[in-house]
Amino acid sequence: MKKMFLFIFIALFLTACGAKENIDTGTSEPLPPAKAEATQGDFIYKLSSEKDVYDEFGDIAVFAEITYIGEMDSIDIYHSASPFSFPFEERTRGFTVDYAMNEPLIVTTLERGITFRQNYEFAGGYSDTDDEVYVDFVETVINEGFPEGEYIIHGIADFWTEDPAEAADNQKVYLKADIGFNVVKPGNR
Repeated sequence: MKKMFLFIFIALFLTACGAKENIDTGTSEPLPPAKAEATQGDFIYKLSSEKDVYDEFGDIAVFAEITYIGEMDSIDIYHSASPFSFPFEERTRGFTVDYAMNEPLIVTTLERGITFRQNYEFAGGYSDTDDEVYVDFVETVINEGFPEGEYIIHGIADFWTEDPAEAADNQKVYLKADIGFNVVKPGNR
């Protein structure tokens, strides 16, 4: 009788453990909001997601904006391929994906009060030394889109207001903002 009871208990326990289909985040800490803003000197940086929740492997609508609010009519900013980068973490799996970017020196002219905007595009990667599970995750994002999980975009605006070869440290602008969103399997909202 004891063996039968133990067998039933183990079977029920295993069934209960396997019944959960949603990914467990392992944290009760809320995600950051879908919109964030930071200011440094004459610049306002905004990072936004159009939604709090996206369908798995669907399009993600995240964008960064920089607006010059200084006294001049316009200002040149000096940056790598873009003044924006979008490293992110997937909190469910505990993965952090850096944002790779070419580093030529590009000059962009910002008009006072006119917003310069760029949409998010994946630019991460992996190396030969990365764990296979991480590589599979990054490959999935590259080939299919974002799988189910909780995401935090650590957006950065990083540029100089003078040629970096001649600029002083106070001419470096570095703004950071975090936003969050969930990705769920279609029909699980």
